[in-house]
Amino acid sequence: MGLGSNEAKVYEALLSLGIVGANKIALEAKIQRRNTYDTLKQLKEKGLCSEITEEGIRKFKAIHPQRLMDIIKEREAVLEQTLPAMADRFETIEPLEQTIVYKGIESVKNLYWDMIREGKDLWVLGGRGNWLDARWKYFLPKMERDRLKKGIKYRHLFYNDLKDEKHPNHAITKLLKNNTYRFLPKGFTSTCSIEIYGNRVASMYWGEEPLVVVIISDKIAEGYKKYFEFMWQHCEKGNE
Repeated sequence: MGLGSNEAKVYEALLSLGIVGANKIALEAKIQRRNTYDTLKQLKEKGLCSEITEEGIRKFKAIHPQRLMDIIKEREAVLEQTLPAMADRFETIEPLEQTIVYKGIESVKNLYWDMIREGKDLWVLGGRGNWLDARWKYFLPKMERDRLKKGIKYRHLFYNDLKDEKHPNHAITKLLKNNTYRFLPKGFTSTCSIEIYGNRVASMYWGEEPLVVVIISDKIAEGYKKYFEFMWQHCEKGNE
């Protein structure tokens, strides 16, 4: 929401209490009273609460939660203005070859934003339908909209068990647009997958805490694409 921990607690307290003094806010928010006034000041500066005086007592009232959306839009507008220059600076110092590690569900999302930024088709060896994970519920639709806008296509070599319509992740074979897929032979199943796009090769383990190791190298990516193409030619057709 664009709020610090104490800011969020105090704002939620204000929503519940209405017009109220700092003592009750501190009790409801479960923060120390001496921090309450500082937090209220921060909320006022963000336009999220107002202050009134009743019989000489300072009291506070929450501003409509729609203001939270306004804050996000304001920050997005600033980011849109500064992002191109920041991206130029990043790309000028990015080495030709490097290794990047993403750990955790939120961190792994950076892999796919990088894929969209690169604008290159994605080839997946060992697709398991992990994108149907509940933790991906809100991220996947946005990622797919941005991917389709960039004209990025998928090629998936799914694990064979995804052919079974009763498989919990079978729906992934129908869900993705601009996606061509085939199936690996039976018995070739793993908890890992390999994803290739542009000059990137990503080795992924998808568990409670996903882990991805990305190698950025023209030569290595070219080699993996040849491996993928060989396997593609020898695997069972899917939706072609």
